[in-house]
Amino acid sequence: MPLDTPMKRRALIALGALAAPLAAPAILSRPARARTTLPDTGLTILVGYVAGGGTDLVVRAIATQLEQRLGRHVVIQNRPGASGEIPGEILKKGPPDGSTIAILASTSLVSKLATKDFPFDPLTDLSPITLAGTFPIGLGVSPKLDLRSFDEYIAWLKAGDAKRRRLGNTSSEAFIRVLNLLLDRSIGVSLDLADYRGAAPMVNDIAEGRIPAGAAAMTSMLVAHRGHRLRLLMTTGTKRLKVAPDVPTARELGYAKLEMEEWFAFFTAPGTPEPIVNEWNRQLGSAIQAVADEVAEIGLTAATSTPAEVTALVAGHQKTWEARMKEVGMTPVE
Repeated sequence: MPLDTPMKRRALIALGALAAPLAAPAILSRPARARTTLPDTGLTILVGYVAGGGTDLVVRAIATQLEQRLGRHVVIQNRPGASGEIPGEILKKGPPDGSTIAILASTSLVSKLATKDFPFDPLTDLSPITLAGTFPIGLGVSPKLDLRSFDEYIAWLKAGDAKRRRLGNTSSEAFIRVLNLLLDRSIGVSLDLADYRGAAPMVNDIAEGRIPAGAAAMTSMLVAHRGHRLRLLMTTGTKRLKVAPDVPTARELGYAKLEMEEWFAFFTAPGTPEPIVNEWNRQLGSAIQAVADEVAEIGLTAATSTPAEVTALVAGHQKTWEARMKEVGMTPVE
């Protein structure tokens, strides 16, 4: 039969009609690219801690929502450092095109007050985008110690040698030094700090009894507490978390000076055009609201803000910590 005949054409049309429904799902399953003023290049979120910790979990939840909204892949880069500051240093030196953003903790930013060679100025070297949420610091001990309360922990510290005073730390140097001075004033015990580049390795060491205790954001401690890999004895929050009603606050235990709420916020490179910053603010705000219940389970109270509100928050936080450090006899770094 010749190729171009009425019968052949009808057969090809029929075959195409049968094949169309099979091809349609593959086409429909592709995420549609949303209209956005974000750069048409790869989008990256920097995290200053190793994978698996609380900050990382928060970012991955938000990134999933961003991908669904934008129809684009979002790369997460973990760049761990002593206090989570490396993403800020990268932004300071990076191109102001909005292709890379970072989540930074207030505990990281306040390290500027206690570290002479801190690599960036939180007030001038970053472009704020939005608040992501608030969290308290948690202090937990190894389950191998069978300590049930903060008072028992203090008594245990006093009764043993210096090895008992080791405290794992993923929080800022300023926070831990203030904690140390307050405890020393109150109970005559000074802690021996062991710095970690993320909560995951610290929690592993606490669980195995290689280090007796640790302090970190509740977002990094709560899952381990529920899994009996450590036992939380105190948080610095203004009230007990609904998802951890068994963990008392520092104020309840008589350490009101340790009461503090910390936070995460998103930033991008300095000099990034305002329309791009505002678009990131819009996209991140929607993503954060979508995962509010999910991140609450690990101790983060989701919250968003304008870029200007983040600027004011950073400035106020630095002043609060300057006063707190001076109160315990520490001199903030100029």
